[in-house]
Amino acid sequence: MSEHLGLVTVLYNCEGVLQEFFDTLAIQAYKDFELIIVDNLSKDKSLEVCKKLAETAPFKCFFIENKDNLGVAAGNNQGIKLALEHKCDKVLLTNNDIVLKDDTIQKLYEAHVFNKADLSVPKIYYAGTNKIWCAGGWFDKRKGMAYHYGLKEDDEGQFDEEKLITYSPTCFMLINSEVFSTVGFMDEKYFVYWDDTDFVYRCIFLNNLKLLYIPNSTLQHKVSYSSGEDSDFGAYYMMRNRIYFAKKHHKHPKYYYYLNLFYNDTIRKIKFINEKERLALLRKAIIDGWKVS
Repeated sequence: MSEHLGLVTVLYNCEGVLQEFFDTLAIQAYKDFELIIVDNLSKDKSLEVCKKLAETAPFKCFFIENKDNLGVAAGNNQGIKLALEHKCDKVLLTNNDIVLKDDTIQKLYEAHVFNKADLSVPKIYYAGTNKIWCAGGWFDKRKGMAYHYGLKEDDEGQFDEEKLITYSPTCFMLINSEVFSTVGFMDEKYFVYWDDTDFVYRCIFLNNLKLLYIPNSTLQHKVSYSSGEDSDFGAYYMMRNRIYFAKKHHKHPKYYYYLNLFYNDTIRKIKFINEKERLALLRKAIIDGWKVS
């Protein structure tokens, strides 16, 4: 007997990817799910397109329409809470810039249940390629940084083994509903970027939960479709939130705290040493990261 899943996706200026997102949800072998769509006041026609697609979708859709851009973390929290109100057995956080195979959810769910995992993730490719974007990941406390296994590697079967991992982004993550009562929700102070790192860190390192990588469940990801980490917006929040994360989680021992700050404040800035405007932006991000409390 299947369980009812609550899929949660946040919209922000993503109208160009929604048709394919809905199309691949429609062909899923796993049918017992609903889609909760949270719109963060998209400036394009994302919400309009979604509502049109929902009219003919073979699954139920629910909408939350925000009057401002509250950020990805807050949007996810709204969707998660609605899924819990709907008594969903599990929550599946999902980007909408992805393309699924017809068995992506089925295989993810089956292995998740069989292995009694708390959270599970698939193997993720760069869209339209055989190159891996994420085959699970790990967290390095020495640097206070999270990493992807297999990043930009051609898939030759080197990451075809199920295993417990210590990090993965939440762009497609199946989560037992009770996890949120144990760990809490996304930290909305991040706004965007590192909110998922923070959540996974709390799950794995603070609550000893099991995050499982399931390689026979696969999807393609149109990386950074709506914002882009290389944009000023992306660069600012990536830097700001790294500092906030370090301050929040690595005060003790201080070794990790200061090493993380050195890595972010010094090493990362070197990449932009000849870009005065970007360097000024990153300095501001560092100061702002210190201020978040």
